[in-house]
Amino acid sequence: MTAIQHLNSTDSRGRALRARRHTARVLHLVGDHIGTLAIGVVGAGVVAWIVNDIVEFAPVLNVTEGVAVLLVLAVWGAARMVEGFAYDAADRIDPDSRDGDDLWDATTAFQGTVEDLANGANYDDIRLALQASNALPALHGLTVQLRNAYAQDGEMEEAAALSDTAALIRAAAESMGHRDLSE
Repeated sequence: MTAIQHLNSTDSRGRALRARRHTARVLHLVGDHIGTLAIGVVGAGVVAWIVNDIVEFAPVLNVTEGVAVLLVLAVWGAARMVEGFAYDAADRIDPDSRDGDDLWDATTAFQGTVEDLANGANYDDIRLALQASNALPALHGLTVQLRNAYAQDGEMEEAAALSDTAALIRAAAESMGHRDLSE
């Protein structure tokens, strides 16, 4: 069995890239969930407004229906602005946003297929589609090319880790019936 090595970069550039990736991920999460937060704020505001009509505990909540609608629209508009800002900022600082965008799309497609399978999709159809798509051989080829690029730059630790990864992906591809992998 091949020992698994982890790719890690201990220099400051590696830490900066990880920090940028982490920040971009957080900003994407903000963009993904700000709409839910806005709905929660509007819901809490409506509940407080209704309770205030009955109990009259806060004079600031004595607003007309027209003003309430404007407040709801303002909260929703603010949420849309924050969403746009978060996605734009994440795209600008994400070091991976220009390289490998297609890999993010592939990951999204794989995650969607996983959800489909969890929701009762035909597993035979998905297995056959995975085999026919040649996704694993393509991933193997990509990993081999990455390994070669690291080796050419003299970064042998990363190249060794990617060599182990390529071997594992090769085994996965072969188990799915792809025996014609070249290295």
